[in-house]
Amino acid sequence: MSSEFSANASALGYLYQLRYALLLLIKAGRDDPAIELSLENLDDIAFEKNGSPVELIQTKHHIKSTASLSDSSTELWKTLRIWSTALLRKEIEFDETILTLVTTGRATDGSAASQLRPDNSLGRNEKSALAILCKVAQSSTSTVNKPAYDTFLKLGEEQQLALVRKINILDSSPNILDVREQIIKELRYSARPEHLEPIYERLEGWWFNGVVKHLLPNSVGKLSQRALMNKIVDLQEQFHLDNLPIDFPDPIDADESELDKDQRIFIEQLRLIMLSEPRIRTAISDYYRAFEQRSKWIREELIFVDELESYEGRLIDEWGRRFDIMKEGLDATLEEERKQREGRSLFNWVDTQANINIRHRCTELYVMRGSYHILANDLRVGWHTDFINRLQRLLSVPSGELK
Repeated sequence: MSSEFSANASALGYLYQLRYALLLLIKAGRDDPAIELSLENLDDIAFEKNGSPVELIQTKHHIKSTASLSDSSTELWKTLRIWSTALLRKEIEFDETILTLVTTGRATDGSAASQLRPDNSLGRNEKSALAILCKVAQSSTSTVNKPAYDTFLKLGEEQQLALVRKINILDSSPNILDVREQIIKELRYSARPEHLEPIYERLEGWWFNGVVKHLLPNSVGKLSQRALMNKIVDLQEQFHLDNLPIDFPDPIDADESELDKDQRIFIEQLRLIMLSEPRIRTAISDYYRAFEQRSKWIREELIFVDELESYEGRLIDEWGRRFDIMKEGLDATLEEERKQREGRSLFNWVDTQANINIRHRCTELYVMRGSYHILANDLRVGWHTDFINRLQRLLSVPSGELK
C-alpha cells in the first residue's frame, strides 16, 4: 500500500543501481578483464583501473516511464552538484574520467541533457548544453536546486566546459526488470537455455552478498571483473550434466523445534543409539539443507523424481549391506549398550566415511548425509538393530506404516 511515507521508489532505485552495476561489469570484461568496480564511494558506480577511476556513473530509476529530464530537473542538478564538487576538490582527474548519468527518464527535446547523449549523430552539442545549464543556474528560483546551482557556478568557464565535455547522458535506459533480462542475455553463452534463469538467480545472489561485504565499514576490496567471471564459470560447471548446483554449503544453526512433528523421526533414530546432542544438531543441519536442496533442484527441473528415487535406492542398498553385517554380530539377548554402540558405528560410517554422490561431480557431503536422514525419517533406513519396533512404540505409528 503506497503512502506519503512509502520507500518503494528509493528501494527500487538502490536495487536498480546494484543490478545495473552487475550488467556493466559483465560487459566491461569483454574489453578489459582487469577492470574493477566500486559502489557508493566516488559515485553511485565507479569503474577503476590500477586504483584510478576511469568512469563515474550516476543511476536514476523512475517507477513512471514518463519521467522527464528537463533543464531544471532536480535529478540532473543533483548529479551535476556531485561532479562539480569532485572537480572543485580535485578528488578525480577529469582528463581521464568519463561521467555518465544513467536514467530511465527521457531527456526533453532540445534540453541540455538531450545534447549530451554520447552519440554525436543524435545532436551532441557540448557548448549549447553548457549555455543552457549556465542560464538555468543563474536565473532559476528553485530552492531545492540552489545548492547545486551555486556549486556549478563556482567553477570557472574552462572548468565548466571541461566538465560538460566529460558527461554522457544515457536517458531512456532499461528499467530494473529490463536490466534483468539483459543480464540473462549476456549469460546465454554460459549455459543451456533452460538453465539461464537458475544461473542468473544464483549469480545475482552472489553479487548482492558481495556488495554487502563491499559496503561494510573499513572494506577496501573492489568488485573485480575477474572474480565475476570466475563465478560465472563456476556456476556454468555446476550445471553440467554430471553435476548439480550447491546452494546451501554452510551449516545452519537449526533446532529440533523448528521441524514439524513428522520431520523429527530421524532424530528419534539418533537418540536410539545415544548420539550426543551436538552431533544431533549437526544432523538436523544436514537434514534441513538436503531437504531444501532437493526441493530446489526439483522445482527448477534440474533433477527429476526418478533420478532421486534411483539415488535413494543406491543409498538404501549400501546401508542395507552394512545393516545386515551388523545384525549378524548381534542377537536379541545382547545388552542394550552393545546395540547402541554398534548402531553408532553404523551411523559413523554415514557421517564420516561414506561418499555416495547423487551425480559424479556433485560431491557435497550434506546431500548424502541429509538424504540418509530423510530416509531414516521415513524408516526406510535405521541405525539401531531394533529401530522399527522401538519407534513403533515411541511414536505410536501402526505397524503397517513402518514398512
